[in-house]
Amino acid sequence: KDFSKRALYDMFSIVFQDVNIFGCSIIENVVGEDNSPSARAKAIDCLNRVGLKEKIESLPNKYDTQMLKILDDEGVELSGGQNQKIAIARALYKDANMVILDEPTAALDALAEASIYKSFDDLVQSKTAIYISHRLSSTKFCDKIALFTKNGLEEYGNHEELMAKKGIYYSMFMTQGKYYKEGGEDNE
Repeated sequence: KDFSKRALYDMFSIVFQDVNIFGCSIIENVVGEDNSPSARAKAIDCLNRVGLKEKIESLPNKYDTQMLKILDDEGVELSGGQNQKIAIARALYKDANMVILDEPTAALDALAEASIYKSFDDLVQSKTAIYISHRLSSTKFCDKIALFTKNGLEEYGNHEELMAKKGIYYSMFMTQGKYYKEGGEDNE
């Protein structure tokens, strides 16, 4: 109640599992209407930091490439994982104090997911970040992990503490780890 709605919006960057890509350039998908040189430089940095530099620079118009074919027959349609990286770049660009990621890497394979989380952890630095995920490979670097079931909060601690408990988290982590090692997951 102490904050206006606008102030609350400014405090949070959110990356959802379902990404909306707009029928405009790659840069505009990150910055919106700000076409200043500083906004462009910041957006390019964010896109590069999420691992899209090689892909974008392979496109004819690079960062100015139009997305989707709605407005431009030459528009590109990126993969689900690449679209999620654009959404993560948006969150980085916004530079809010609190970042919430709700299954932001669901369209990525386990290795790409680990790479994004590692770099994102480096990028958020002093910000508060909340990661919501069913895949526990994304939890190892978290300061604290809250495991919820239909009964509410079941376990809380860091990765090492929860593994030592040998409870629900341990069981799920071991099961998922075996699944990745056996190559049973293909989320691209």
